[in-house]
Amino acid sequence: MSSTSIEMTQKVLNALSRPEKGEQGVEYRWAKNSRLRLLVTASSKRWIARFGWKGQRYYESFGTYPEMKFADFEKLAYQFIADVQSGAYRKGSRLTVQQFFDEVALPFSKRHHRDHKTFVSRAKRVMAAMGNKRITDVTRRDVEKFLNSLTGLSNSTLNRYQAFLSKLFSMAVEHDIIDKSPVKGVKKLVENNAKDRVLSAKEAESFCRLACADSNFIHAYALMLSLLTGMRIGNVISLTRSMLADDLSSALLPMTKSGKSQRVYFSETAKRLIRKCLKVSFNDWVFPSLKNQGEHIAYPRACMERIQQAMKQEGCLDAPFTIRDLRRTYATQMLIATNDIRLAQQSLGHSNVNVTERYAYYQNIHLAQASQQTVDAMLPNFQFS
Repeated sequence: MSSTSIEMTQKVLNALSRPEKGEQGVEYRWAKNSRLRLLVTASSKRWIARFGWKGQRYYESFGTYPEMKFADFEKLAYQFIADVQSGAYRKGSRLTVQQFFDEVALPFSKRHHRDHKTFVSRAKRVMAAMGNKRITDVTRRDVEKFLNSLTGLSNSTLNRYQAFLSKLFSMAVEHDIIDKSPVKGVKKLVENNAKDRVLSAKEAESFCRLACADSNFIHAYALMLSLLTGMRIGNVISLTRSMLADDLSSALLPMTKSGKSQRVYFSETAKRLIRKCLKVSFNDWVFPSLKNQGEHIAYPRACMERIQQAMKQEGCLDAPFTIRDLRRTYATQMLIATNDIRLAQQSLGHSNVNVTERYAYYQNIHLAQASQQTVDAMLPNFQFS
């Protein structure tokens, strides 16, 4: 790669022409200090520092021109050189949180996370708050300040953001960029995971009827299928034609939350719903996105809110419920109908019965009846006066 000495003035920098696409870049050295340079390629003009010290070569990229002015680059470059010469420099220590996420965490998530989109979604808020900070400069106070700024979110959601930060900075420790994660010592919030919201028969009927009338029927049908099969909504929206049996009697999910494949069997009602979806589907997705070509629909939150609002106006909504409660409702009704927890476990794809026991709840009326039946069997002739 060729290099030429120049003055780093705005006039000179603006006059530098870029090589054609495919041609080698050109490095321009600052006439006053050859360690400070501008690398000009077909796509950018990037500030870099390049020099040798005690038998080793050092290189650092700082930003692009004209977004970063020369004066700002000069300060950063001299600090970089001073850090190397004083022994304070550590490879990667100058990376910002955003740069480390893009170069390390993001590729890792693509390879290893089943829910990669959620990982990226959480990153947006984190990067907006601390993306420009050097990863070595982030403190526990910065982490706590960020978590405290997330108002209006549940404790469980806040804990998911903390888990994201913990993973990000643990990776920085693994890469020898920092010695200790700034998330260490930050306490998780207490979560109330005891959920028992189950739709009544009246609510379930109203939900399905209003879902069929919703303006976005693709999103509405996805929600209905979750209620009719007990499938997680993530598995529903990512359902493809190739997963379906020829007669639509079942679907083979290649990967579920448990990390295993699962075959889900469909009722006649669910089959009719899927047939309607396939008639309007224009690619391999059963629920194709109309906005993002080649992708499936997004998480149907807005549709869920519309349906519940319509239920409330009809007087058919006892209390608000979440998308996950659709799966819980199916699990509970299956237990009531079959009285077979092993069957429910297999149908829901749980790794063991304990998970099913935590997930499915009998409605209060059935618990009351069970209590009365137990006492009657235990004390058939006893009369309490």
